[in-house]
Parts: sequence; C-alpha cells; structure tokens
Amino acid sequence: MNFIFKAKLAGLICPDCPEWLANVKVRLYRLRKDQTATALATAQPKDTFVLLSDDMVKRKASSLIAEAKTDDQGNVSFKLGDKQDYNGEAFEIDVYLESVPGRKPDTKKYPPVQFTITTLQPQWRDGQNALVAGWEYVIPQRFWCGIRAQFGAWVICGTVTACDSQLPVQGVKVRAFDVDWLQDDELGSALTNAAGKFRIDYSTEDFKQTPLSPWINWEMIGGPDLYFKIETPGGTSLLAEPRSRGRDKDRENAGPCFCVRFCLEKVPTDDTPSDHTYPLFNKVGQYRVNTDFTAAGLTDPDELAFTGTIPLRGILPDGSDPIKMEYRFLIGKYGAGGVLGAQVPVDATQIAPTIIGQLEFWNLGPTGWHIDSADYWLNNPAAPHNVNVQPGGWIAVPSEGNLGLPPAPGVGKFIPNSRLLNLITTELVDEFFDLTVAPEQKAGNAVPAGRKPAQTHTYKITFEAREVGTAVVSDSNALDKIVISNTRFKYNRHPHWAGQTVTLRSVVMLDIEQMVSSGNGCGKMNNDLNALFTVYHPFASSAQIYFEGNAPLPAAHSPAIINGEAISGGAGFHFDISALQPCAYILWLRLDVKLTHGWGLVSDYRIWDKIAFCKA
Repeated sequence: MNFIFKAKLAGLICPDCPEWLANVKVRLYRLRKDQTATALATAQPKDTFVLLSDDMVKRKASSLIAEAKTDDQGNVSFKLGDKQDYNGEAFEIDVYLESVPGRKPDTKKYPPVQFTITTLQPQWRDGQNALVAGWEYVIPQRFWCGIRAQFGAWVICGTVTACDSQLPVQGVKVRAFDVDWLQDDELGSALTNAAGKFRIDYSTEDFKQTPLSPWINWEMIGGPDLYFKIETPGGTSLLAEPRSRGRDKDRENAGPCFCVRFCLEKVPTDDTPSDHTYPLFNKVGQYRVNTDFTAAGLTDPDELAFTGTIPLRGILPDGSDPIKMEYRFLIGKYGAGGVLGAQVPVDATQIAPTIIGQLEFWNLGPTGWHIDSADYWLNNPAAPHNVNVQPGGWIAVPSEGNLGLPPAPGVGKFIPNSRLLNLITTELVDEFFDLTVAPEQKAGNAVPAGRKPAQTHTYKITFEAREVGTAVVSDSNALDKIVISNTRFKYNRHPHWAGQTVTLRSVVMLDIEQMVSSGNGCGKMNNDLNALFTVYHPFASSAQIYFEGNAPLPAAHSPAIINGEAISGGAGFHFDISALQPCAYILWLRLDVKLTHGWGLVSDYRIWDKIAFCKA
C-alpha cells in the first residue's frame, strides 16, 4: 500500500504575523516501545512540543521513517510505503533547523536545532493511486520565538494606521532603536505595505555591540530597549518617540519577537506614494470569483466545470506605479469529506505562456517617431518582453514605466490587460481510463465504477501579492471552490460495422441489437430497431438518439442522464421503424457536456457516434 502525507508548517511571531517554515527538514519517526500511540496521538501539540538535545536526536535516529524539505511556503510531501516499511500507523513529526527565516547573515554560526511537534495518526483517505492525508500546523508564538532565539534571530512585527480612520498607512518608513548607555543602536528599518504592516529583522549582535566590543559589553540585560521613529520616504518626521520610551515596562528588555502598533495623527500626503493600484484576482475567464460560482465550485447559473487551460484574470498595477509588486497563486485540493489539503504555489510547469499586457513605446520609423506596442509575456523566455516565474511561484509585475518623449524616449511603459496567468489544469488532474481491456465495455452496459472518476475534483485558488523585496503578503483573496474535469476514455465502437478504437473525453457508444445478434453489420431491419447505447461523462448535460434519412423518421429519443450516465441496457431502446421506406439510414447518438474554458459552454466538446442500417 502506498501513502502520501502532505503538511504545511508555519510559526507565529505575533497573532497577525505568521511566517512559513521555509526550506527546513521535516523528519517522521516511528514510535518506540516505551511510547503509547493512542495517548500521544490524542494529545495537543502544545503539550507534546519538545526541544531535543543532540543525545535525544541520536537515540531516535534508528526510528527514522523518512525526511523531506519544505518549500519556501512551508509545504512538504512524503511518499511512504513498503520501501519505508510503513503501513499507515501513527508517527512522530520533528523539524530540523539550520537557520530560521529572516535571520540576518553574519559571521556568528549557531548549532542546528531539532524539535518534536507532536505524534500524529493521519486520517487517510482514498486518492488516485494511494491513500492521502494532509496536516497543517502553526507553531505557537511562545515556542517559535524561543526557537528563533536559539539562532540569535530577533524580529519586530507591527502595523501603522491613521488614528482617526484606523485605515492602514502605506509607504512610511519605520526605524527601530535600542537605548544604549553610550550610543543608541539602530536595529533596522522597513517600509509599511498596503496593509500598513512592516517587519524588521535583526540579530543579537545588533544590540549587544558597543564601541568597546568585544572587550567590554555594557549591555547587561537580555533584550533591547525599544523606541521608534516613523518618517516619510523623503525623511519628514511623522512620529519620534523619545529614547526614554525604551525604558518603559512594555519596551524594556524586549524579547526575540516583538509586536507593536502605531497610529499617526498626521497621515503623510506629500512625498508618500499614494497613486497605487492594488493587485486583485477577480475572474476566471468571464466568471467573477465572488458572484459567479456555486457553493460547489461550478459556474452560476449554468453549473459548468472547468477544463483545459483557463485564464486567471484580475488587476495589476502598470509599470509607472510607485510601488513595485509581485504576485502568485496557491492551489489546494479538497479531499474526501471536503477537507482541504495543503495549498502549494502554482509553478512554471502549470502556467501556459500568457500575454499579461503590452509594452507601449516610441518607435522611430521612416516617417518619424510614432507610438508602438509589443506583447508582454509571462513564462515565455523566447519573447523579447517576458517575465519568468520565480521560486515560490512569484511573478514580478513588469516595472517599465518610462515612456518619455522623443528624441530621448524612455524604455516604455507596461500596460496590463487583466490576464494574470493561463493555468494548465491538466497539470492538476488528467484522468485516463482504458475501456478496451477485459471485460471490454460494450454499448448498452454501464461503465464500471473503477473505470471512471471516483470523485469530483474540487480546488481552492488563493491569490497573494506583496511588494518586491518584502516577505509580508499585502493583498490576498481567494476563489474558495472551483471544479476541474479533464478525462479521456479509450474504447471500441461497434466492431462489426466500421469498427474503430477511439480516445475521447466522453464515452459515446452506439450499436443496434438486431445487427449485433445477426453476427455481422449487414442485417436488414424490418419493423423494429433496438438501439444499444452508453453515454458517460461526469458532467454530461444531455444526450439524444435520432435518425438521418428519408422522411418520415421516428421521433428522436433523449434518455435521462443520471450521475453523468445514460444506458439502454442489453435489450436496447425500442424504435418502431415500420413507417420507414425501404432504404439506407443512419442512426446517430450525441452527447453534450457542461464544460468551460472560462468563456461559456465549450460547444465543440459535443461528441457523436453513428451506425448505418438498411430497412427491408
């Protein structure tokens, strides 16, 4: 039996300031003889968290099942099975760190740290080729900040708002200082993002150094004594705390994680960028994410599922925007019981080359200067104007914003077109079912359960944007549910008459019982025709059986679609053809499916089958 275990890990700096456990090792250990699986698996992680000594790590080394590294969003995946001698039992989850996010590079080296989070009994559910389980965990602030302190990594997370409106203040510079006996240390500075948030990372050495270091260090207490200054980017003071503020009880001897909130009586309007476009994900094709989807993830009102390559659309700043942004998408899949699995970044393999806008520029032609334009691409390295997908799925919004004027024109200006990226959904789910193997599928019979999708594939798409060079997400929204369907079926059609093997996205099989029972495809019909048919697609809309030939023709038949399928059964559906003239006719079967690329029903996914017969 194969198992896939996925996890997503974060640590809490402040209640509204989490950070992903990026690029760390996660280790799974089988339980030892002296451990009780039931008691450990039912305990809260806060009661099982243990910082391990080197000796404790060595003692449990022989119990290691597997280890893997998280990506830059704290996602990690394990494939377990016979090779790991694993059968679905509970295991211990450890994290091994050689550093922590945001730690400033310096000369001091710290020893690695390993800690146990908890013992987990995964809730396994059926997947496509394995049992699957997911788990998300945020390490509480008191534990995570203690771990950060082991690496001399200190951090300040805060928010700046306007006092009167409580709205966030963007683009101001926050500077942090430590009150020292001889000189005040500036620990660092940061600009607030669109949510008014900022983060300042610094190290132990930043506040324990003095002019006499390393010979004499007058800092005798454990942490810095903090006070702050807030300025516009141009240096105009907006808030200047006195250094004595650092000796107040709530600021003195600050810990490795410090949370602070400021409000400004005077909101800057002079040299602070204000003409900023906030990135937003608002449509899949023509469908708005907040109004045009049902609770199940289909389009409203047509109840279409999505297929193939679909456009994720929204709003981007142009190249002249004063704040440079980058964005990405995260996708997670809902499993059995509606449980959402880990959300992972969309990477370059899942993105089709996409024109995300135009570069407008001055061009010198035979008649002089004129305005011209060129496509601006995403994920198309061969294009003259292109932006590539960065690690973690981040996509930088093109920053060309200087159109200028001849005879000294600028590089041009990026103009977005509402296209964020084209998502290749077959990279998420692409199902193939072979109906030609024994027992072979025949017209009239139901498609066996093992040869069609076992579940509806539903996903969550989350959009994130942040300022280039920062780690804090400033803009985010999500499409909670979207249904994606990509299926292919291989099957044999009426082998006794113009037989063929086809691979299509739907099962559409037609035959005539009288011709099957005759042993060949040349039997003539008299007064009765029994049509054998099977149609199937998880999002089948309607089916119809009808005749082509000289009138009068029997009325068409539209069988009821139940759970995506309609079948005639072995006896077939009876047509009275006594009124047909002696001649050749064609019997047709048609199936429509409820699928979209994002621009309404895809009508060319209608599939037919046909078979000819002669009326005696």
